[in-house]
Amino acid sequence: MGTIRTLEDLARIGRQRTVADRSVHLRHDEVTTDLLLDSVSGDRIFLDRLSVDGALTVRSCHIDELVIDHAQADAVLVVNSRIGRLTIRNASMGCDVTVTDTALDFLALHSCGAVRLERLRVEELVQINALRGPVSISNTRLSALTVRSQVTGGRLGRPRVEARGLRAREDITFDDLWLSALELDGVDTPELTLQRVRLDQPLRANELRCSETVRVNGLVIPAEDSTITNSTVRGPFDVHGLKVEGNGSTESSGATARLSLHNTTVLSLTSSSETSSVISLHGSSVTGTLGLPAGASRYSLDDSSSIGDMELAGQVFRDGRQIVSFLERSFTEVTAVALESVRSALARRNRNREVDQLYYLARQREARLLPPFRRGITRGLLGGVLGWGVRARNPARVLAAGVLVTAVVLHLAGALRPPGQGLADVTFAGKSFVVALALWLNVGTGMPSELKTAEWSTLAVSFTAAGMLFTTLIVGIVIRKLVR
Repeated sequence: MGTIRTLEDLARIGRQRTVADRSVHLRHDEVTTDLLLDSVSGDRIFLDRLSVDGALTVRSCHIDELVIDHAQADAVLVVNSRIGRLTIRNASMGCDVTVTDTALDFLALHSCGAVRLERLRVEELVQINALRGPVSISNTRLSALTVRSQVTGGRLGRPRVEARGLRAREDITFDDLWLSALELDGVDTPELTLQRVRLDQPLRANELRCSETVRVNGLVIPAEDSTITNSTVRGPFDVHGLKVEGNGSTESSGATARLSLHNTTVLSLTSSSETSSVISLHGSSVTGTLGLPAGASRYSLDDSSSIGDMELAGQVFRDGRQIVSFLERSFTEVTAVALESVRSALARRNRNREVDQLYYLARQREARLLPPFRRGITRGLLGGVLGWGVRARNPARVLAAGVLVTAVVLHLAGALRPPGQGLADVTFAGKSFVVALALWLNVGTGMPSELKTAEWSTLAVSFTAAGMLFTTLIVGIVIRKLVR
């Protein structure tokens, strides 16, 4: 192994021979063995088209700027060093790049093969362009990370990107990529951006922590669920242009792009896409506002999810049909959680009439899950007759129907008609209606002499009790609406 300990030794292996201003520039030089730079200190080292018959290793060095361009080597290894600006570009085919246990100000990798970054401290930007192999980043702190574009495909296969234990002070961006897979685990950053990223395997993110925002724009994923698990986003989570591979505007495969949040908390969530997509929440919560989905995008909420508020964008609900139509446009299924989310949003805006409609609709839908007998009693009596205590028109209709039916029965039975008097007599028909009204409303006009029997008295008490129930309920509902 060729071991270099000084700049002079490095200069002598090439054409430069001498050191100028603590800088060495080797160009088109060859080393027939492994090359090790051990404890070298300098301002600038430029290795241009250096051919090494083995591995090029930089160990325990202190260099202000190190540039490795078009290196022909089996591997490039930078370990346990302090480097201001490190640039590695256009490495030879099959040349793996590994940087470990190193402190840097700036790191740029361009058109390299397999890249492994471990236990780094980078004060500024880490920039990786034109991927030609997998990228693995672990236990690293940096200011910002940008991974952009790749040149692999066909027989070379598409690169895989993994980031574990990564902390960024500013932002992390993945842009213009077609990857075999993207896995994020234990990533902590203010901002995360996935832009024009295409994946052959579902996205996997675990313990993602973003203090500001997550932006997903133009993400193409396979039909299986992509998941974000055990994560926290303290700002907006914006998803735009989510689609399944091959499911474009002109050629649709009919599949739905699915992104699922498991045990995850976000401040706000918005989604829009031209093709069918679903953002699912499983045991997750939106503490702020859930934006209305745009295009063919929808949400899915399970029973353990929660929504703090929901954007309504001027939506007005005049009846239950409009509510159901809105929910079907926004959610994959009209569930109790979806109904409660919209109801809470209306309550925040003091739209009490619509809140009552949502409450009635939610209770009626919950009753559908009961056994047949209980379902009939609950939906028919509590919902249809009593209106769940929020619809005054339901008990009012029942009360009016009861009065009319009682009047008709009294008139047909001849309780108030003299013998031989016809049914067409308007006077006695009106008298029957007045008596029925008095019975139901407990007016207290007194019973006619013809009806002063024990049986009629029992019937009158029953009518009066039912009438008091309905009138009290109606008055209570109306007063509640007025005081709100």
